[in-house]
Amino acid sequence: MIKFWFAVIATTLVFSGCSGVQVNQDYDPVTDFSSMKTYRWAAETQEKTGDLRIDNPLRDTRIRTAVDRLLTEKGFIKSVDGSPTFLVRYQYVLRQKMESDGAGGGIGFGIGSFGSHGGIAIGTGNNVRAYDEGSLIIDFVDAASQTLLWRGTGTQQFREYDDPEKTSRDINLLVEKILAQFPPAKP
Repeated sequence: MIKFWFAVIATTLVFSGCSGVQVNQDYDPVTDFSSMKTYRWAAETQEKTGDLRIDNPLRDTRIRTAVDRLLTEKGFIKSVDGSPTFLVRYQYVLRQKMESDGAGGGIGFGIGSFGSHGGIAIGTGNNVRAYDEGSLIIDFVDAASQTLLWRGTGTQQFREYDDPEKTSRDINLLVEKILAQFPPAKP
């Protein structure tokens, strides 16, 4: 029975660790999102940042492909000729974050040949590590007025893989979670 509960807890921890994407959105509440039908990218390629991890043409293609796929699934049409309803742009940023183990404690009690004994332990949480956090910001901008209509942001720990499929999977998951918020639900 203990093995069963250990397996359940371990599985829960593994899956909760995989879904470390936090998303949020902001939008103009007077916008009629149902009138938005066609889109086009605001720029052909992403603006260079100077960080080679971000300025990767393969990452740019993966993000654009994921956005195009999800917008198409939602019924939007990519405009090649003519005037689109809205423009899509994105920005990917990295920030270094610090993480530490929190303070912890424990109590122990035992019985031995010299009687019963107990103890209390308090840990100070001195394991500190730095990691990069990546944020993908997707903007939908009115094509005529150039005003921001909707912004979706997804944040997760940044990882670099030696396997392009894992990189694509991470990017697809991030974009899916961001665009799951669009169009926003009417209040």
